[in-house]
Amino acid sequence: MLLARVASPVLTDMDFELSDEERAFQAAVRTFGDRVLRPNEKRIDREGRIPDEVLREMAHLGLLAMPVSTDYGGMGASAILTELASEEIGRGDFSMATAVFFLLEAGWGYILGQHGADAAKREVLPAVCAGKAFLGIATTEPTGGSDLHAMRTESRRDGTSFVIRGEKAFLSGVEEARRLGGGHLTLTKAPGKGFNFIYVPTRSEGATTQKFENMGRMGISTGAITYRDVRVPEAYLIGQEGRGFDYAMEGFSVARTFVSAACVGAAERALEEGMKYLRERQVFGQPLGKFEGPQFELVDLYTQVEAVKWQCRRAAWLLDRYTLRGDSSHRSEVDRAVASVKLTAPQVAFECVKRVMMWHGASGYTKDVGLELGLRGIMSYMVGAEGGLNIMRIILGRELLGRDFLPYK
Repeated sequence: MLLARVASPVLTDMDFELSDEERAFQAAVRTFGDRVLRPNEKRIDREGRIPDEVLREMAHLGLLAMPVSTDYGGMGASAILTELASEEIGRGDFSMATAVFFLLEAGWGYILGQHGADAAKREVLPAVCAGKAFLGIATTEPTGGSDLHAMRTESRRDGTSFVIRGEKAFLSGVEEARRLGGGHLTLTKAPGKGFNFIYVPTRSEGATTQKFENMGRMGISTGAITYRDVRVPEAYLIGQEGRGFDYAMEGFSVARTFVSAACVGAAERALEEGMKYLRERQVFGQPLGKFEGPQFELVDLYTQVEAVKWQCRRAAWLLDRYTLRGDSSHRSEVDRAVASVKLTAPQVAFECVKRVMMWHGASGYTKDVGLELGLRGIMSYMVGAEGGLNIMRIILGRELLGRDFLPYK
């Protein structure tokens, strides 16, 4: 591991100043993004996969599943440190594919490390941290979407095993899990009431996959997995039987924060490229940036990105202060902060990329300029990845008005 572990600070009041160690770490990840990710982003989009050498480099730097304990190959990193890395990876690979891979390993690696059985952690996490296995999340179903009451995938205990039957759809990493090894933390209905959250290797007997063709973030696959009486050992159960929903929601809080950070990084890169163009492009004998139209748009976009960046930093700080310490006493505050930034960051990033494309005129619509990479990738965070925008609105409405105002019983 090339990057030294950065110690998590003792959290009292929120400090907006990064430590020297955090700044050095952020600079190192930005260098990685400039040196490795940017030169490969069009290749990632074109070939439909993240090159093995990129994953090896990420593992060498300690970037895969960063919050996982050093006992299992991770860095034991704080949420703030992981959020900084996600920002830089979103800036480096504009297609968002590497960011998706990164945040899945970080968010769901944390959940397995926090709540999984020791045997499962020893088996799965070192390979994930080394880039030799994939770990993702499987909650969505073809007919249910975010409506967990409509979930059909079931798990039942059979001796020292669980047997799983059902289907999950719109999952990231179905091809990666089959190619590299690994699997998904899968939410299933438990007998009676509640849900079980179970790690299911994609290569399990009875599991079959289907790949979907997306419009963007081509470097990480999306698809479906069908479970036909897939049998896994009881050690793969996350936490306690019947409490799977709680573990899944905790993981989503973590992963959504890193999604938002990746959007901040992409938005900042778009504005950097936009400002360069506004300075250099000559129109009617003067730089385009002298015209109030694009100049004022730039200012408005910049203020929005700055606001959402610190909104994201606060969400990570809350995770460090409460969630990652196992303290659920401020669950509502965490949920509000995370849902707010997951609602806002993708929209701000999308608007940044769209506007910068429009400043470029016809060239902005070409693949040569490369802005369309970000537009296609960021859209995935708006329509569904780690929860669509309207799901964030439902969460916020619940926290602001109370559960009596949920649209379902």
